Amino acid sequence: MTILERLGGWVAAPAPATPRLGLHVMDTLGAWLAGRRTAEAAELLTLTQGELPVLTASLPDRVALRVATTRLSEVDDIHLGACVTPGSVVVSTALAVAARTAPAPADFAAALRAGYGTMIWLGRALDGPHIIYRGIWPTYLLAPLGAAAVTARLLGLDARETANALALALSQVSGGPGNPGELSPRWLLAGWAARAGCSAALAAARGFAGDATLLEHDWLHRTHGIVVEHALLAEVPPADGLVAELSIKTHCAAKQTTSASTAFADLLANGLRPEQIAEIRVHVPKPYAAMIGHHQTGHRIGRITGVAYQLACLAWQKDTLFDLERPDLTSDERIATLHGRITTVVDDDLGEYYPARWPARVDVLLQDGTRMERLVVDAHGDPGRALDEVAVRGKFAIMAGEHEALGDLALASVQDGGALAELCQRVEQL
Repeated sequence: MTILERLGGWVAAPAPATPRLGLHVMDTLGAWLAGRRTAEAAELLTLTQGELPVLTASLPDRVALRVATTRLSEVDDIHLGACVTPGSVVVSTALAVAARTAPAPADFAAALRAGYGTMIWLGRALDGPHIIYRGIWPTYLLAPLGAAAVTARLLGLDARETANALALALSQVSGGPGNPGELSPRWLLAGWAARAGCSAALAAARGFAGDATLLEHDWLHRTHGIVVEHALLAEVPPADGLVAELSIKTHCAAKQTTSASTAFADLLANGLRPEQIAEIRVHVPKPYAAMIGHHQTGHRIGRITGVAYQLACLAWQKDTLFDLERPDLTSDERIATLHGRITTVVDDDLGEYYPARWPARVDVLLQDGTRMERLVVDAHGDPGRALDEVAVRGKFAIMAGEHEALGDLALASVQDGGALAELCQRVEQL
């Protein structure tokens, strides 16, 4: 039996209850609702308009738009060891397909577990936390398989049909989004990748078959330059689909910056006053030091990925961290001054934690010559400092705005058929 055949059997099999799934449905729904209010979401919506729309009302196209809008939020969940943001793909696809198939809540939950488990399991075997810095975006790479697993499970495909869906999806992967121009296609590409996976499952349901041997040898290395750790694929994903290992972000930012933000917030809570700061050095492992160590604020991605900008905003206007547009606030002299006093350095000692954990040590030099320091290995929202239901609800209230009432439905959707049906109906109407 091939790897994809074994995975197909796991996806199609009865699934046990998976704790915290409802929290991830609620959190991802909040990311979508917040994402819809951004300028980039408005740009995506133009693709549904005109005489020749790029995105239509078809199910795969609805999946594409949902996934793209959710992923652009940069507040969706993430698995550190795989370096994938699966919720944007898995939950968005599941809600779109469930609106057409009306599954029982147990089957909806099983589809979520299948999508999460597929993306995380493969992301670890493909070394997502390292290939990302070669220009291969793991979420983009694995979105077709995650969406295929979710769709196949909600369509009720058997193990053979599911393996075909996964094989068809795998044949369509492309991990490299390239260097985008001014109007970034990054989110659209992620949406299209999920659409490919949804389409693969719909085709498999009609008898189309893929090559189930693609993961057996060196196909990914020959075609994409990616080495597969086959030992990690010897067994199917664990029963819970690795959901317990997910991190939930507390605010809009690249995950590589959040341990530093947690450390700096702890220092501020312990009496550090921003006006006292002469210099800050952010120590991080080598893989992501360059990614977050820049001082670019001229575009949204720069303001989301730059750790200096995160800390400067946290010091003087922390509420802006929840603003998905992440406006350039360097016209504020306080923010501009602190922004310029922050540098990022490689700390090889922190490399021992990576990639299972993404640490940072924040070293603050005060103007009187004294120092304050804080090491954070688990940021707020990581499994070691997991957010409880109250915290996730609080984040959802901020992200969802006028649609806060959908939170209860999302949380109950994996157990209550009425809640799931109402959630799907209301989401479709938005």
